[in-house]
Amino acid sequence: MSEPVPPLSLKRHIVHISGFEPVSPEMLTRRVTSGLSKFGPLWNARAVRSEPALAPDGRKITFDVTADGPGWSTETRYTILRWDEMMAPYVERPWLSRVTSGYRALLEFAWNGTIKRYFGAYVRYGLFVIYPFLVLGLFAIGAIAIGVFAAVLGIPYAAVTAPLLALVAFALLMRFVGNYFYLDFALADWAFAADLARGEAKGFDEVMASFTEEVRAACEDAEADEILLSSISLGAVMLIEALGRALQADPALVQRCGPRLAFLSVGSSILKIGLHPAAEQLRQVVGRVGAEPDLFWVEYQAKVDFINFHKTDPVADLGHAPTGRPIVKAIRMRDMMSDAEYRRAQRNMLLIHRQFVMPNGRRYFYDFYQICFGPLTLRQRVRLGERTTRIFAEDGSLKIDPRVPAAAAGG
Repeated sequence: MSEPVPPLSLKRHIVHISGFEPVSPEMLTRRVTSGLSKFGPLWNARAVRSEPALAPDGRKITFDVTADGPGWSTETRYTILRWDEMMAPYVERPWLSRVTSGYRALLEFAWNGTIKRYFGAYVRYGLFVIYPFLVLGLFAIGAIAIGVFAAVLGIPYAAVTAPLLALVAFALLMRFVGNYFYLDFALADWAFAADLARGEAKGFDEVMASFTEEVRAACEDAEADEILLSSISLGAVMLIEALGRALQADPALVQRCGPRLAFLSVGSSILKIGLHPAAEQLRQVVGRVGAEPDLFWVEYQAKVDFINFHKTDPVADLGHAPTGRPIVKAIRMRDMMSDAEYRRAQRNMLLIHRQFVMPNGRRYFYDFYQICFGPLTLRQRVRLGERTTRIFAEDGSLKIDPRVPAAAAGG
């Protein structure tokens, strides 16, 4: 531990796909900028990004990020694949259409037994999926109470006006209070999820063809010391589909990349789609990717996040023989966030879920910005586990050489 660590330099190529959340290129740029500004001081590092390069079709935005600390430096090509065009028909529908199509989709998930399977996989996710029904019921009760109260107070022509008042109150609650709780956005997400499971999401094959080429191009980057395929939430579904198609076209792709290639899924929604009876294609893809013997696939899950499936194996839970892929790791959001950040996030499920790919407020063994721009590969981080944080000195230097397996094992 007292021996000086030889200078470490790492080149990394990342392809990342986010979940169901339309985000403009300008907002993505602000998020990356803000994240790097927090990552640097936390780890006593310096991180600088290039100007973003947006593809003509808008489906990818790329940043070149250089980062360095005492005794180490990294160069990262960070590409975010965008599928906003697939989300647009769902989030841009008129409000009433979003609500009706969303509840129709949820009834489909209930009727075909998918919600029951959610509860079997992870109870908290089952509670998350029935949340829109609970809100609907509470608003209905509230509206009825308003109508009854008005009748008791003697509203004129109560037999007619009280029910009308209740209907108006219900509509206003759904439209405005529901929006405060992201109800219409959640319903748009479920409408999309139902179409995706049935293979009816418009433009899916076209987007997948583009994403598959990006995955193959990243895997062919001969200069990269690490090739990281990264995803969160429904982005994990998109990425595993792209990887599956790339493997179908080129079965030797993973073997050629060797240990440079890693697949990262965090807060994954693979089971959200895969547990739907119609999602046979996705289940086959998950089985194909999970059976790839040389693929290093890691999935991080968090108990506090209702929008992920904690303590699950997406390969085994979709009916395949366990393969040891993905390697499933649990994290504690509370330990990676400041007290103020955690209190704020507890009031918003989306903030907790998004924290998987946000900068940390505290040093912790899981840190998305460290994974993307720090000096350790994902393999090294997983090998070190919770000891990862302890190998960094207060000044940001490394206490041991992560390139030496024996040193890592003894850390």
